[in-house]
Amino acid sequence: MRTACFFVVFALAAVQPVRAADARDLSKTIDTRIAASHKAAGITPAPRAEQHELLRRIYLDIIGRIPTPDEAAAYLKDTDPDKHHKLIDALLAHTEMPVYWRGVFNHWLNGTLEEKRLGETEFLDFLEKRLGENAGWDRIARELLDPNESDPVGANAAYFLASRLAGGDRAAQLDSMTVAVSSVFFGVQLQCAKCHDHPVVGDWKQENYYGLAAFLGRTFTTKGKNNLPALTEKADGEVKFTGRKTGEQTARLLFLDGKVIDAKAGRRTALVAAGVTADGPYFKRAMANRVWKQLMGVGLVEPVDQIHDGNPASHPELLNDLATDFAKHGFDLRRLMGGILHSEAYLRSSRWSGSAPRPADKTYAVGAIKPLSPPQLAVGLAQATGYADTLRAKYEREKMKLKVDAVTFAVVRKQFEREREYATLLTRFKQEGEAFQANASHALYLTYNPTVRTMLAPGGLVGKLTKLTDAAEVVRTAYLTVLSRPPTTEEAAAVSKYLATLGVSREELCRDVVWALIAGAEFRFNH
Repeated sequence: MRTACFFVVFALAAVQPVRAADARDLSKTIDTRIAASHKAAGITPAPRAEQHELLRRIYLDIIGRIPTPDEAAAYLKDTDPDKHHKLIDALLAHTEMPVYWRGVFNHWLNGTLEEKRLGETEFLDFLEKRLGENAGWDRIARELLDPNESDPVGANAAYFLASRLAGGDRAAQLDSMTVAVSSVFFGVQLQCAKCHDHPVVGDWKQENYYGLAAFLGRTFTTKGKNNLPALTEKADGEVKFTGRKTGEQTARLLFLDGKVIDAKAGRRTALVAAGVTADGPYFKRAMANRVWKQLMGVGLVEPVDQIHDGNPASHPELLNDLATDFAKHGFDLRRLMGGILHSEAYLRSSRWSGSAPRPADKTYAVGAIKPLSPPQLAVGLAQATGYADTLRAKYEREKMKLKVDAVTFAVVRKQFEREREYATLLTRFKQEGEAFQANASHALYLTYNPTVRTMLAPGGLVGKLTKLTDAAEVVRTAYLTVLSRPPTTEEAAAVSKYLATLGVSREELCRDVVWALIAGAEFRFNH
């Protein structure tokens, strides 16, 4: 049974997994730091989460979907005490991992864009390719800031800056680039220093904003291959600004650490050389904090793009440890993820049963309860309702047109992202800023919206349940499919009683059961 649990996962693996032992030293460091903070605060942390909770959490956090009923059943039956560690390793190497995380990175990089631009599809392909190769974050960042137009994959990274040059006047374009670069790559927000020295953060002066902007001031768009956006850099042109006391000035190429740069081979190339390094604190710290927040629910520094002396980390030594290890190991994203995922801090239950008030999420004494992101929710709905199977059958018929050899779930997912239903769900559950907030209206939406009704058509899970004659089997199948666990005795009894309601068709009763499960908090949250 232990072998069967991971057969499906390893059969789809695309790259060698990061084994638990490879990141175990980082996991131990995390747990040592967190345990010390708990001891100092007199906190007894929550125990490890139950196995079905870990199963669902690990799937959602690594590949952005819930497990299939077969995957869930195999995991729950497995008696290996290390099965969660093995599952983490397997999913980090899964073909769906880069498909899901390309969306995560795209949100980090381009989530503030008001609309999609030409080249987004190719940009997503670039991210998927690099994440699938486990390319270091330094390489990815280098391509985003200074793309190699001769590389057919890397050239598509130009979308990041080119999308900020697609509208508005020149001042707005330069501001958009500067804010995006400072936020994503270096974890700082400089726009408050645009018109004057930062009113709160003493470290950020007006010259810091324009010093970073100067690296980008000669960047413009041009047409690349297939008319996709590309970047060009003019040979001249300076960024100027007006200080309150100094009058008009020409901005120097000034990096965040205060170093003035003498650019010899292009200003964006100089920015990469100055900022995308293992030595400086900004680059390695920013991504370490973002990944930590993505997996743990709350960043060591909040907001994630306001890392400065006036906004210290909740666990400063731990942030330094994560950043240092990240840089030391070639900015290996999988190692960073693995170190966090294998830690007891990550595996902790989100249930708090202590006599004291529930500790704040930033103590990491109890697991954070995270609303499903819009992509997780959309894909999860398609999967839980069986709509994904309907799509799979459709894409099988269109396999030649789609130019794929096999319709894997990764293929279904990528094609589903182009469907009207997916767009509708993302619009309704749009994520504002760095965090997605769920509310009661979302549950109502899942109950009454026509898109959800389409997913609950008889061809999916509802039809499968309708054909089952044993009420107990209906309940077990529904719970395992939607919530990745068997029902409790009380739940089984209550649902079985409802299924015996007279005067209502079996199909409608089964639809109501599935509706109730997908609209409930247990489905809508990662816990």
